[in-house]
Amino acid sequence: MDQQEETIEQINKKRRIQSTFTFPLDLISEILSKLPAKSVGRFRCVSKLWSSITTAPYFINKFETQSRQKKPSLLVTFKKGDRLFVFSIPQDRQSSNEPHTIPSQPVHSYHMTYPKSRRFFPRASVHGLICCFQKAKKLIIWNPTTRKLYTLTKPEKRWKYATFLLGYDPTDAKYKVLCIRFGDTTDEGCVLTLGSAQESWRRIKTNHKHYVYTYPAYVCTNGFIYYTAYADKTDRIGFIMSFDVRSEKFRMIKYPWNAYWYFSVLTYQGMLACLRSNIPGHSMTLWILQDAKKHVWSPKNFLVPFHYYDQSLKLVCNLIGITDAGEIVYVPERCYKSFYVIYYDSERNKFHRVEYKGIADDESRLKNGLVRSRLFNIPIVRNHMESLMSF
Repeated sequence: MDQQEETIEQINKKRRIQSTFTFPLDLISEILSKLPAKSVGRFRCVSKLWSSITTAPYFINKFETQSRQKKPSLLVTFKKGDRLFVFSIPQDRQSSNEPHTIPSQPVHSYHMTYPKSRRFFPRASVHGLICCFQKAKKLIIWNPTTRKLYTLTKPEKRWKYATFLLGYDPTDAKYKVLCIRFGDTTDEGCVLTLGSAQESWRRIKTNHKHYVYTYPAYVCTNGFIYYTAYADKTDRIGFIMSFDVRSEKFRMIKYPWNAYWYFSVLTYQGMLACLRSNIPGHSMTLWILQDAKKHVWSPKNFLVPFHYYDQSLKLVCNLIGITDAGEIVYVPERCYKSFYVIYYDSERNKFHRVEYKGIADDESRLKNGLVRSRLFNIPIVRNHMESLMSF
């Protein structure tokens, strides 16, 4: 009887194996690539075949191409001890015909372990990866989708401090890290290509001496890293340095102004842009880079300030970016019962407020052990997309 049962079990196992191979591999790959990243991670455990399919470079690139076609997310994050709390919410407003206040929207969240001794300072999301710690000797690169952390050390021991800028080359589908020494005027840096065992830090010339501060404002778009720089530590106006991730060439880009005033570096419809506050601070101008070689920018004016005070919330809201539809995005600097995202629609001259529960309400605080924690100036990462990249 036991032998008969074993034989039946073996037959069923063979049938299951045979049924798997009735589907062409390219069809399996196509189906899996359309699933959410969380589901793909689970299906890697189904079999060695599915694991090899979903970890292949072709599949990862295909998945990320489809991810780019989706709306980007805002990552709301905060850290307590060795726990990192992550909340993902839509970056763009869902509809243009909504009332002023939109009812509470669902929030996707999780928490993971993060080194207790390390400061958590997330910067720009670059094709799904984020630099989290840039100062001193080490860099942490975080993939929020796979919940993995990767640590890199600085390239030169003689460099006391350095800043790290993450970039992505869409042509060759490669991530690179640009490292620049700060605190000195320099014409050299180092580059590391991620994911290649043969690669190590390589020294390169910038072709233009410049000075960077500890945390320069920067973005990466269309294969270029753009970051703020200065002629030296006495320079008060500065300029933009661009770094071509593929060719590893630098270029200096002049600002469309000649006096210092508060501004933010961001992307708008895939292009570099600077959103600059106008004196006396009640309006802003979005300067969009049109030609880097000729230093040509085009302006777009907004009749709102950098810091917006919401009367009903009684909170100051900080500008964090602009959507491709041209809506200014604000978030309150303090978070109490609910988390809000405020959009300014310049076409209709209206503010729209979207509420998100499950981040700072009493139930969420109790569940996450944050009852007495002050949530002030929470780190927020804009323009995030899912990525399955691992190193």
